[in-house]
Amino acid sequence: MDCPEASGHSTVEMLHRSVQASVLTALAGLWGDVQPGTGLVPAETIEGNAELARRGVPLEQVLRGVRVGHARLHQALMTALDAEPEMVRVREAHRVGDLLFAYADTHASRMAQEYVAERDRWQGSTQAARRRIAEDLLAGRPVDPGAAAQTLGYRLDRHHQAFVIWDSDPGTPAEVMHTLATQLASASRSAGWLAIPADRSELWLWTGWTGPPGPALVAGMRDLLAPPPGLQVAAGPVSDGRDGFRRSHRGAQEAARIARTAAVGSGWLWDYAQLRAVTLLTADVEHARWYDTTLSGSPAALPSLLAFAQPGHVLFGSDWPFAPDLAVAYFTGNLDAYPGLDDHGRAEIDHAAARLLFPRLA
Repeated sequence: MDCPEASGHSTVEMLHRSVQASVLTALAGLWGDVQPGTGLVPAETIEGNAELARRGVPLEQVLRGVRVGHARLHQALMTALDAEPEMVRVREAHRVGDLLFAYADTHASRMAQEYVAERDRWQGSTQAARRRIAEDLLAGRPVDPGAAAQTLGYRLDRHHQAFVIWDSDPGTPAEVMHTLATQLASASRSAGWLAIPADRSELWLWTGWTGPPGPALVAGMRDLLAPPPGLQVAAGPVSDGRDGFRRSHRGAQEAARIARTAAVGSGWLWDYAQLRAVTLLTADVEHARWYDTTLSGSPAALPSLLAFAQPGHVLFGSDWPFAPDLAVAYFTGNLDAYPGLDDHGRAEIDHAAARLLFPRLA
């Protein structure tokens, strides 16, 4: 049974002790005609099972190993009974078969229970450690790169692209978001990836490459994948190194912020590269409600600007010296002569709104 997660000399020795203890316990039970019970699963087998859980060996492979082991033990015992007189062979074959398969059922049930318990303990402690390191990196706090990479299982000296995966339904199982993270990582053809649950409805993902990936990466994901309805993904910019780990995540968070407040949808995948201007303009929501009249004093543009902006939130702007003097004079003259403004409205644009926005300069 091919299982790379269980490779290595120490693991093989551990599995040997586990199997040996299980076989000896089963033979002792058969000798004493002991009925099935959890005590028939020895401590060595429980510890071996826990190690397989910590190494990420799938539970179905662990249980398949139990079934295969018991089947081989049954076959060996039947072969040994073939040398006995027929009366003994018939009697013992039924007894051994019934007991051994009862042992297998008890063994598999106990192994499954212990596996799930150890897996949950291990993932909880590992994820907590990973979350702490990720938060230190995102906050710019000092972190040992080697130790961080070992705990995260993800190298920091790479080009990173971060993703934020979320669902508006808090009842969505975590496995659904993790499956999508796996699919995104696979579609990216990255050299490594890291997924960390942020909370019950949000997952953080980083993918990494030794060199910059192609420019059409996100577009390819959008065409290739079809997540379950309700799941949304925001992609940050590709950035390299430890600082890039943080910058890409920050971009993904900004793209997610726009996605969550957007009036219209943009599919399931939101790309920071396409939303960068919007994220910069709305980084401060309060300031995003302010506008200026730069090159907007024409009869075509000014009515729309004044109708859209809140009263008192339009400031005078000329774009001088980048705009030619003639253009500045044209737009400013139109603003001064605009019939839709009274003296109060014109004063707000010329100086009063700016004084409210920058009181220390008033």
